[in-house]
Amino acid sequence: MKKLNVFIAFLIVISFASCERISNKIDRNGSIVGSTAGDWIVIKQSGGVITDVWLLRDVMVQSEDGSDGWLFKDSRGDMVNVSGDTKATRVKSNTSEIFNKYIEYHMEFETLTYQEKLNKEKITASH
Repeated sequence: MKKLNVFIAFLIVISFASCERISNKIDRNGSIVGSTAGDWIVIKQSGGVITDVWLLRDVMVQSEDGSDGWLFKDSRGDMVNVSGDTKATRVKSNTSEIFNKYIEYHMEFETLTYQEKLNKEKITASH
């Protein structure tokens, strides 16, 4: 009986929202109820120039309520708030090849632009 009640409640929820919307939320959050950690690529730009790229594994990246910002814990365990022109992409754990297309980058610690550093890494990797 309890399973039937849960199933009926689930059907009611689906009837109030589109299935695609629910599917997108599940994919974004990693589960039906609540959110789970996952693999993310977060890219921050300023004036069309990439200033930061985070390659995050098994973390929780969340959209900040009431803002255009993002909140996550980086690989060192530091909490990071990012806003503005930022793209956060949750990638499937078994698609590690997508990570090979990016490099971790933070402009304040670099002498090269992201594109210069990325090209240099590709040339070095091919030799």
